[in-house]
Amino acid sequence: MHRQVLITILLFQAASVVVCRANGQPLMVEPGPSSRPAATVPAAGAQAGPARVIDPRRVYFDDPDALYDRQAEVSFEIVADLLDRFRPQIPEPRQRRTALLLLDGIFHEQGAPQRPAVQAFHHQRISQAAKEITGSPPSQGAVIWKLYDHAFVVRTPTVTLAFDLTRGNSAGAEGFAVSDEVMARIVDQCDVLFISHPHGDHADEWVAGRFIEQGKPVVATPELWPGKDLTAKITIPRRQAHVRQPLPLANGGRSLDVVVYPGHQGNLPNNAVLIFTPEGLSFCHTGDQANAKDSEWIDKVAEHHRVDVLMPNCWTPEIARVVRGVNPAIVITGHENELGHSIDHREAYWLTYDRTTDCSRPVLIMTWGESYRYSPIHRSRVH
Repeated sequence: MHRQVLITILLFQAASVVVCRANGQPLMVEPGPSSRPAATVPAAGAQAGPARVIDPRRVYFDDPDALYDRQAEVSFEIVADLLDRFRPQIPEPRQRRTALLLLDGIFHEQGAPQRPAVQAFHHQRISQAAKEITGSPPSQGAVIWKLYDHAFVVRTPTVTLAFDLTRGNSAGAEGFAVSDEVMARIVDQCDVLFISHPHGDHADEWVAGRFIEQGKPVVATPELWPGKDLTAKITIPRRQAHVRQPLPLANGGRSLDVVVYPGHQGNLPNNAVLIFTPEGLSFCHTGDQANAKDSEWIDKVAEHHRVDVLMPNCWTPEIARVVRGVNPAIVITGHENELGHSIDHREAYWLTYDRTTDCSRPVLIMTWGESYRYSPIHRSRVH
């Protein structure tokens, strides 16, 4: 916790003060009259009324909300610059880790999901991802977008897969979720939705309904939205370790091969799915896998199947053991910084770095809206 707070303080100071040197000695120079305009921040959410103005150089005595808002705004400027210049890659530039740890400091403030700057960051990142997803598919390999929480979209030359896709209502703050229009642009590009389990940070009834309206399969467990009309239209697959089963897709007679591992979050059934695309690529999304008894099949996944990309929940118990059992070409973690969780369970990026230190495969950590282009050439490093 101390690391991301320290980074937040240092970078906030760096944005507020010019550091020079005179005769080899550091010289702190206070900023003179600024030509930069005062920040304009909506009062609350994207649909807010009149904006309020935050003076960048004001004193924030007795106004901690304005201080937090301004601090988040300054921090996001630094984050945006670093993430733009240092995209997801393996090995990871240290500048990316700096950006992600700075985000931890912003997101682990109790009122983070209500902050206008946090909401704007979420909206902008997901909107940019939606714009990219509506573009042309890759000519080979796959593009993998990490969206909010544990949501991923994976696009290959022939299919587009969605996992645990939500608008972000689980953050519990009015104005945080992306609009239906933005999410519709993403859904309209996808061929299938996999929902690991019924929790609201993984399952969004509006999103699932749009898939079903378009005749696209929604694959989930029977526990999802019991008694709703929508439930009868959901695909409930066999939960059987290592066994492939066909999943027909709408429009064009295409199909996927799917293994639905019988995972659990505690005692709650949680589908951990392994998807094989027509190109022969394979993607495994674990949902909220957290049950030691399931190690019986987790330890043996690689004995039965070759896995290109593993997308585990970052807090899954013994993540290094999970990675050994699946033995993917790369690991892309999910579920960091779910803002609807309590502070102690929001799962900071720095925790993921600590937890994955002993992983036997390359680990890629991304934030909301980022993408990574996966090439089958990664396989040669594993299999």
